[in-house]
Amino acid sequence: MATLIGAAPPASAPEASTPRRRLLAWLSDPRRALLAAVLILTGGVGLDALSDPDVWWHIRLGDWIIAHHQIPAGELFAYTALGNPLVVHEWLSETIFAALAAIGGLFLVSVLMGLVAWSALAATVLRGRLRGAGPVVLAIGVALGARAAEPVLGTRPQVFTFALVCWTLWIAESYLRSGGRRHWLLPPLFLLWANLHAGFIAGIGFLVIVVVMEAVKRRWAIGTVAPRRRITGLAMAVGASVLAACVNPYGPGLFVFAATTGATERQKGIIEWQSPNFADPAMWVLLALLLTFAALTVTVLARPSLRRHFDLRDFALAAVGGALALTSVRNTAICVAVMIPPWMAMAAALTQSIAARRTREHQVTRSRHAAPVMGIALIAVSVFGVGVVGARVAQNASPPGIAAAYPGCATALLARSPTTQRVFTAYGTGGYVIYRLWPHASVYEYGESISLGTGVFDDYDRIAAGATMTPTALQLLASSNTTAVLYPRGALTAELRSIGWTQTVDDHGMLLLLRGDPSWARGARCAGSPTG
Repeated sequence: MATLIGAAPPASAPEASTPRRRLLAWLSDPRRALLAAVLILTGGVGLDALSDPDVWWHIRLGDWIIAHHQIPAGELFAYTALGNPLVVHEWLSETIFAALAAIGGLFLVSVLMGLVAWSALAATVLRGRLRGAGPVVLAIGVALGARAAEPVLGTRPQVFTFALVCWTLWIAESYLRSGGRRHWLLPPLFLLWANLHAGFIAGIGFLVIVVVMEAVKRRWAIGTVAPRRRITGLAMAVGASVLAACVNPYGPGLFVFAATTGATERQKGIIEWQSPNFADPAMWVLLALLLTFAALTVTVLARPSLRRHFDLRDFALAAVGGALALTSVRNTAICVAVMIPPWMAMAAALTQSIAARRTREHQVTRSRHAAPVMGIALIAVSVFGVGVVGARVAQNASPPGIAAAYPGCATALLARSPTTQRVFTAYGTGGYVIYRLWPHASVYEYGESISLGTGVFDDYDRIAAGATMTPTALQLLASSNTTAVLYPRGALTAELRSIGWTQTVDDHGMLLLLRGDPSWARGARCAGSPTG
């Protein structure tokens, strides 16, 4: 038997007469204070400056777009793929990064993306509240989601996709529940999203799933159903959103690009495109989310009194989100976006059932509200915690912090070169070299792996390993006319020294070796390096 959603909520108790009394009453509820404190603390989860080395080339590409008032059509930064077709699907994100970096450096970019990630977590709390979860369950759920998503957050355009998936689903679900016109927020949202990041296709896909599942539920009277006019209204908004997403530099072709990129990228050795390795402690929280979601689903379905709290739409969304996360680490945040709100709903239903049974079996009294000082203390501690994280990020984003993480001395030396340099460097360093040196230097490969193709990455792996079988590392460097190698000490650097390449500096373990006449680099030193 179906239940129609959209009925008026029960009347709430009258609120205190003044804002001050309302605030004191709110702070006196330890559960609400706990939720507020946890939600504030999650503001530090996405606040990070250096976890994603791709931020550097994103900023440099944004600089190019701002300077030239156009979007490049071909590869700019890698000499191994110069001129290859380039789909700049994150052009608006890169422009924003460059503009913010010009004003406040990397720290300002970090603050923006931290706020974007935090807004995603706030949206999951709002969706959990729609489903009846109380403050304690909301706090536990958002903490679990924040920790699971943390490894893929930071200064990355894909964080926009995480946030916009969360807000898209909140708009859809709240509209299905209460109606109104908020579903028409979706087309302008997708117009923006399609120019921020190609992950917009996930949002379209999830909306299609929501519409289809709601239609199925209504057709066969499964669970709680929405009015037909709202399902139709949402379907119309989704259609308008698809059209709005076509307003981008690549038109409808961006849909094809977004749908096919993942399969291509998984052929390369980039970790974030691979399936999660659950032996890695960073992935344990994702594993905990998947296992507890499965356990809650089984428990709720096994109890007839709780089955109404399991929604067919939730199962479909969670199945797709879980499959995406198991396919690719970078999809972890999307999994969080679709799993945490129903996780909250099922956990709330289970805890309420247990509490009701205890009330029947024993005389249980409601806990009294505590003094507001407890709520104030919880919130103060959480604000302090976020402040500590912010101070650490500010230090990391400062010139000394960046110099400690990247070979600033070696790149400064390359900047002295009288000729342009073609630099083979580690994957994580390529973006920084581009940021510091381009167009005076280009790199063998870097994080914009789509335009480079699989062959460049295969050759990169052979060079990095110092391959001695044909094609050898030396043959590949020679055929690409590489003039400088900036790489950690190992088999490759030893082999290069043995054939006459000149080691100039050791920048915190990154050796800079030059081919040809290195006279322009004589006398260079890097502080703290064992060889000077």
